[in-house]
Amino acid sequence: MEPISAQEDSLKKKQQKEKAKKTDLELPPRPLRSLLCLTLQNPVRKACIAIVEWKPFETIILLTIFANCIALAIYLPMPEDDTNKVNSRLEKLEYFFLIVFAIEAMLKIIAYGFLFHADAYLRNGWNVLDFTIVFLGVFTVILEKISLMESALLSGQGGFDVKALRAFRVLRPLRLVSGIPSLQVVLNSIIKAMLPLFHIAVLVVFMLIIYAIVGQELFKGKMHKTCYYNGTDILATVEREKPAPCSISGHGRPCTIPGSECRGPWAGPNHGITHFDNFGFSMLTVYQCISMEGWTEVLYWVNDAIGNAWPWIYFVSLILLGSFFILNLILGVLSGEFTKEREKAKSRGTFQKLREKQQLEEDMKGYMDWIIHAEVMDSDRTRGEGTVFFQQDWLFKLISGKPLPVENLHSFDEEVNDTVNNPAYLGDSIVRNRHWRRWNRLFRRKCREIVKSKFFYWAVILIVGLNTISIASEHHDQPDWLTHAQDVANRVLLALFAVEMVLKMYALGIRQYFMSLFNRFDCLVVCTGILELFLVEITSMTPLGISVLRCIRLLRLLKITKYWTSLNNLVASLLNSVRSIASLLTLLFLFMVIFGLLGMQLFGGRFDFDDTEIRRSTFDNFPQALISVFQVLTGEDWTSIMYNGIMAYGGPVYPGVLVCIYFIVLFVCGNYILLNVFLAIAVDNLAEAETLTSAQKAKAEEKMWKKMTRSVLPSAAVPDIHLKVDEFESNVNEIKDPYPSADFPGDDEEDEPEIPLSPRPRPLAELQLKEKAVPMPDASSFFIFSPTNKIRVLCHRIVNATWFTNFILLFILLSSISLAAEDPIRADSFRNQMTAYGAFLHKGSFCRNSFNILDLLVVVVSLISMRLESSTISVVKILRVLRVLRPLRAINRAKGLKHVVQCVFVAIKTIGNIVLVTFLLQFMFACIAVQLFKGKFYSCTDITKMTESECRGHFILYVDADPTQVVEKERKWLHNEFHFDNVLSAMMSLFTVSTFEGWPQLLYKAIDTHTEDMGPIYNYRMGIAIFFIIYLILIAFFMMNIFVGFIIVTFQEQGETEYKNCELNKNQRQCVQYALKARPLRCYIPKNPYQYQIWYLVTSSYFEYLMFFLITLNTICLGMQHYKQSDMMNELSNILNVVFTILFTIEMILKLIAFKAKVSENRITNFVRKSGYFGDPWNVFDFLIVVGSIIDVILSQIDEWGLEDVTTESVNPEDNDRISITFFRLFRVLRLVKLLSRGEGIRNLLWTFIKSFQALPHVALLIVMLFFIYAVIGMQMFGKIALVDGTQINRNNNFQTFPQAVLMLFRCATGEAWQEVLLGASYGKLCDPESDYAPGEEYTCGSGFAYFYFVSFYMLCAFLIINLFVAVIMDNFDYLTRDWSILGPHHLDEFKKIWAEYDPEATGRIKHLDVVTLLRRIQPPLGFGKFCPHRVACKRLVGMNMPLNSDGTVTFNATLFALVRTALKIKTEGNFEKANEELRMIIKKIWKRTSMKLLDQVIPPIGDDEVTVGKFYATFLIQEHFRKFIKRQEEYYGYRPKKNAQHTGCITFVQLSGYQENEVERRKLIILGGYIVSSPSLSILV
Repeated sequence: MEPISAQEDSLKKKQQKEKAKKTDLELPPRPLRSLLCLTLQNPVRKACIAIVEWKPFETIILLTIFANCIALAIYLPMPEDDTNKVNSRLEKLEYFFLIVFAIEAMLKIIAYGFLFHADAYLRNGWNVLDFTIVFLGVFTVILEKISLMESALLSGQGGFDVKALRAFRVLRPLRLVSGIPSLQVVLNSIIKAMLPLFHIAVLVVFMLIIYAIVGQELFKGKMHKTCYYNGTDILATVEREKPAPCSISGHGRPCTIPGSECRGPWAGPNHGITHFDNFGFSMLTVYQCISMEGWTEVLYWVNDAIGNAWPWIYFVSLILLGSFFILNLILGVLSGEFTKEREKAKSRGTFQKLREKQQLEEDMKGYMDWIIHAEVMDSDRTRGEGTVFFQQDWLFKLISGKPLPVENLHSFDEEVNDTVNNPAYLGDSIVRNRHWRRWNRLFRRKCREIVKSKFFYWAVILIVGLNTISIASEHHDQPDWLTHAQDVANRVLLALFAVEMVLKMYALGIRQYFMSLFNRFDCLVVCTGILELFLVEITSMTPLGISVLRCIRLLRLLKITKYWTSLNNLVASLLNSVRSIASLLTLLFLFMVIFGLLGMQLFGGRFDFDDTEIRRSTFDNFPQALISVFQVLTGEDWTSIMYNGIMAYGGPVYPGVLVCIYFIVLFVCGNYILLNVFLAIAVDNLAEAETLTSAQKAKAEEKMWKKMTRSVLPSAAVPDIHLKVDEFESNVNEIKDPYPSADFPGDDEEDEPEIPLSPRPRPLAELQLKEKAVPMPDASSFFIFSPTNKIRVLCHRIVNATWFTNFILLFILLSSISLAAEDPIRADSFRNQMTAYGAFLHKGSFCRNSFNILDLLVVVVSLISMRLESSTISVVKILRVLRVLRPLRAINRAKGLKHVVQCVFVAIKTIGNIVLVTFLLQFMFACIAVQLFKGKFYSCTDITKMTESECRGHFILYVDADPTQVVEKERKWLHNEFHFDNVLSAMMSLFTVSTFEGWPQLLYKAIDTHTEDMGPIYNYRMGIAIFFIIYLILIAFFMMNIFVGFIIVTFQEQGETEYKNCELNKNQRQCVQYALKARPLRCYIPKNPYQYQIWYLVTSSYFEYLMFFLITLNTICLGMQHYKQSDMMNELSNILNVVFTILFTIEMILKLIAFKAKVSENRITNFVRKSGYFGDPWNVFDFLIVVGSIIDVILSQIDEWGLEDVTTESVNPEDNDRISITFFRLFRVLRLVKLLSRGEGIRNLLWTFIKSFQALPHVALLIVMLFFIYAVIGMQMFGKIALVDGTQINRNNNFQTFPQAVLMLFRCATGEAWQEVLLGASYGKLCDPESDYAPGEEYTCGSGFAYFYFVSFYMLCAFLIINLFVAVIMDNFDYLTRDWSILGPHHLDEFKKIWAEYDPEATGRIKHLDVVTLLRRIQPPLGFGKFCPHRVACKRLVGMNMPLNSDGTVTFNATLFALVRTALKIKTEGNFEKANEELRMIIKKIWKRTSMKLLDQVIPPIGDDEVTVGKFYATFLIQEHFRKFIKRQEEYYGYRPKKNAQHTGCITFVQLSGYQENEVERRKLIILGGYIVSSPSLSILV
């Protein structure tokens, strides 16, 4: 019977599974009617639903979209609407696609309904997009037909231009997104981030407006003069220099070319696109500067126009605020959002896994049932039939690892033998077979041991190393013997790799071999190698063809990671993030395709101008358009493409200017959003890798520790190890003086621990710890002075005195100033005489301390370089450069700085792994590049000549294709500065590419290459672009971002190490700190009735709105001004300025009357609160602006009168404009900043902004030192290079003075063409005529050291230091992305504001009855909110349990602290008194200087029998409960209980609150009718 039941079971299970599947597949219910007429039974609708829900339908549509994309890509745009055969065919094909999409939309509308139902067609966002695209397509076709008919009727007068609508076709690729779910995750996280990004966008726009208007005020109309040759309209420029502005008088650039003069009118730089003449162009120019592309050019043009004394302030502040700060906020927001999305996906994943596990267990159970049934059946069968089942049983036992009985095995053998016909023959073969198997098994085991051994591993690594060396030794013009050696090595190594592969396959078995990723990869590489060798032998392809694949073998170097834990985890995390990045890359590609197609529609065939310059970044075909879009995404030279686009539509006038919208949208979406998501993903995965590594480390340490304790420590010594835990409790017994004075922080500083190495910059106050005096060593010093020697004791005392340190710091500062003041050119200048004496003032001291060794080195170097004064010896020059290290001595002296430096070293240590991986990848790409491009980067100045032998003699050149301007030039055979002839130069070239600088030029050079030692052919190999794009995505987007991510992660982790054993998390710490430090606000209300009227007016919201409106109006008026405006406009703007100044002055006077300008002191709580007008920083700002504006009005009046007198003379009034006036004009613009104080979100941003500035002083100090050292080295090394216009070292950009050198370095740090500066500073440049060079040495300036100098500076600055900025910002701005329902420090300001209404005098106390109303006014998560029921509020108050003062009031800090504590659940569980005590300890440990008085206020100590709010409200709740109980009894029994019983049990609330005078009475009352309310009973109530 059992077998049948088993079958039934299995049938049931099958049915259940099918049911489950069906329920999974059931779709949401369809609407009953669609299009108001078609029911579900309608055959048409049934058919539509069937088609739409048919699986292949979606696939067909996706394929059609794909085909449409290809068709759009093949389309070749042509100038003047020309066409060819392919294009006209594609136009016809377009109708087919349109019909398919229209049919699809129609089917879906019929199936789902159009709009009115819940799941209707248009209720889905993607469908709306589809519908719009289809509708526009159909609309375009109809319009085309109409316009054709019209044009036929109107005999050729053009109809409606449909081209604009046709551009919408490019949105079709977006439909792919709706078909691919993983893309939607990335898109969703980007869309989710839009809200916090919106705040940042407002801030950025705001900054743009302010800077644009400031720029307009300062530089309006200054860029319209340039140098012309006398009497002609020909621009006077040096070769390779763009025309630049000049000035006739003042500090600007004079015209130096003979026969030229400075005059206007000139359109301006970049064909008149870059200027500050009106608001629009000013915004565009400022935006271009914020994108850090071409900002130095704008700065240099402004310098040329008005002198270089102060414009740098404007531009440098713009870059610091705009680029470094605000745009990094975007990154912070995106990474936060991405992490949240990832966590959601993860929790879904874990749930899924759990389900799968359960499923697996069920299946396993079913399987076991089946086997048991099989065994039962087996016993019923005959022996002959039973064999099969016996074998199954045997197999099962084998699988489950049970021992098999020996007799069974024998019987099995016998059975097999019985069934075989020829026992003798077969027996022999079986024996042989067995022998062979045994040997095979033994041999495989041996092989496996060999393969798994360390020796084998290192042998393979060695072979890989040799392989690497043989590939890396390839270079251009290598001798034949080397080529032969490389060929032989290649074959030998290939054979070795093949042997390794075969060995592994044999040892591990094919299946197991291919389970490892590395093995699959190995196999691929070896097979391609063999294939390549074979193909080269039969000479069907060039050795280069697949030799690129040879380089992929270098990836084997990554095998090292196998035994290197942290590196292994890193590589694993990189591979993890590749998955998430795959969908991002798809999105990026889609994005590029759409913008590429749109660019082809807009600019295809239009970049065709009258000059002779060939433009490479165009949109003339699809691959080229993709490269151009990618170039804009990387932000390299994107402005030049935009200028070409504007010029293609007629220059900087109405239609042309709109082109910039396309580029700005592309740049913002691509560069800021998509590329920052890369970084977000990287940071996210890295944090995981770090935790993994630290967990493994902890395990290893634990094992080690166990071993140690077992072997070394006797049992008695064990308790000492737990010291760490007890250290936490040791602070409890420190409470000796209950009220230490708050203003004397020295008490508990003795036991203050060293602040741990953490890169989180500490506020300065926390770091001024006492430096412990170094004890004097016992040995004698210099073998003369004994430890008791008077002189030595005196020296020791001096060295350890604080004034000595400060004295030395002062001299370090002075010597640094003298270094900065040196003149690199004129050796005998007076600036250098002071420097000579600076060195003697240093005192050398030496002990075993690396910082002191540094000191000694610096001093010795100074002394040597003073002795050897002759500057000709280069060794001495280098020694003189080393004097720059003097400021480094400051590190040893200034504590805070020392910590930051140490934390940078911590960061560098942890970055080691990532540097290694990046270096390997870089090396691999360099090897591939050498294979591809060696010896191909040569060209002749005459582009018609292809080889070096042809490139001789002279040729004729027409300047600007003008036949009248003919120049004869010499032919030269040139080699590109950045080339790929050997691995080192290839790595250098690729490094510059990875910094995004100058890569388009290098790319187009590479595209034009064809054979070695030959000149370029235009667009010869377009496919080479793939190499550069893959390199940029892998290295520049991915690895460099991981670099940044690594620093951020390290930074955050180091910051948290300090609080490793702390029980509070970061948010709890911040909130508690706020609650302890906060002080109540004083809300000033005047007593005088007249003053009160004014106060009421000024504080009303209408007054706020009025001022808001006035400021906005003022902004509009400022923005309306422009260059060459009419006299009437000038007059009007002057009048308006006076009007606004008067209005703002009135506002200031009113506020002064209302608030009074005084400081009041509050004696009750010892809070000195600045109240009155000047207490609010915004008011101080207002005051300064009004004063400035008044001065501005007066000055401009004086100026007008002055000009009227001057007009008789021939001086240009523009140049007569003095700096003082333009400076005071700024005050008009600064009124805008007042708008910032209005928006809540923006106020939060600003608050955090200022907070992160406070965290930055030491990082900033480190940056300043870095800049200082590099600037002085730069002055010494490159200061003598002559300033030649048209080269990189010119009048605006040089190392001749200290400020110039710093500005130059700042330019390099922003990555602005730093590689060109590097080339300009390398050896062989012309020397400055005033410098001291020997005859014949004119071209010996510059130095090969430039390569090391610039690369090291760029790496330090761009990767380390600026990322510390980012890290600080991300640390402080995490509230932007945090869940707003969790209480954070930014919520707590609201409490202060509302408290001030109940406590206007800022006494810090309010009546306890007001607490409930106060807290109900504050919204959650901080308060209760207005909808909170009274009972719930009372229960919360019981939990808060603040101490109640004798006069029935509660204190400010105690209330806020209790709120924070209950909201964040800090120590609220378990025994209340114990929890209180623990919390007191934690606070004492973290905030050592918290006064005991405050601590007792917020957490009352044990044994203090205070009356608390908790006890009070508990009584109230008991009372209420009792009343309800009585009432219920009344209803139940129908009579009222006796009066005396009620009297003892209850007392009215009014009565209770009335007893506020007598403390004792109230205590008696709280112990009510048998209810003794104590802390434990509170917890029961709550």
